[in-house]
Amino acid sequence: MKILSMSTATNNLSVALNDNNKIVAEKNEYDARNHSAHLDPLIAEILKENKLTLSEVDRFAVAIGPGSYTGLRIGVTTAKMFASILHKDVVGVSTLQALAASCEESGALIVAGIDARNDNYFAGAYVNSMTGSSPLCVIPDGHYHIDTLLSAIKEYYAKNNFPKIIFVGSGFEKQKENIKKLNVEFSFAEEKQNVVHAGLIGRLACKAEADDPDKLLPNYLRRTQAEIDWHKKTGKAYEPDNNYVEEV
Repeated sequence: MKILSMSTATNNLSVALNDNNKIVAEKNEYDARNHSAHLDPLIAEILKENKLTLSEVDRFAVAIGPGSYTGLRIGVTTAKMFASILHKDVVGVSTLQALAASCEESGALIVAGIDARNDNYFAGAYVNSMTGSSPLCVIPDGHYHIDTLLSAIKEYYAKNNFPKIIFVGSGFEKQKENIKKLNVEFSFAEEKQNVVHAGLIGRLACKAEADDPDKLLPNYLRRTQAEIDWHKKTGKAYEPDNNYVEEV
């Protein structure tokens, strides 16, 4: 099964081609600023170099969040469009699970996170199974203040036997002194592991159940500013179907 995967969730733009679990090719643009302009050319480039057409792809996979609001919309919309037009499978993958997948060490608690500023993080914790299957989420993906996140880690760690914790993603190094207060062995992932790789998204999507393209949505994990403004203006409850958008 040929899988074309993509991530526009962060500043790193990543596109990959997988043949089942094998990463055939991956292209990355680090600190990219305009995913909407660069995504399609990168896809075309990777297909051309591997002598494939878009219609020969069996499955599309995409990071659905958390991450940049605009970036997520670009990636998810592109993957949904390809799947719908070509009648192919599409799979949405957690950005944090993809980060955790870059740490293959077993027996460690892997905390994956994206700096959300002001000591807040999009984060979740994962463990690798001995069977080599996808990282299992043990602390749900969420939008956490660092104090709340570390409390959740401490609680989970106290009930489970892990020799160490690995922090992967962005912004954790500046929390080193706070992390030390956990009184457990920990380390930070290597630089190349701290970015979202589309090849790992493809691997995670390989055996995953396909999503309905019409129902696949970004997973922001917190309200957008538009939702907050709409709620303040109307006083109405938040709704999952984006009804806060005004018709013009």
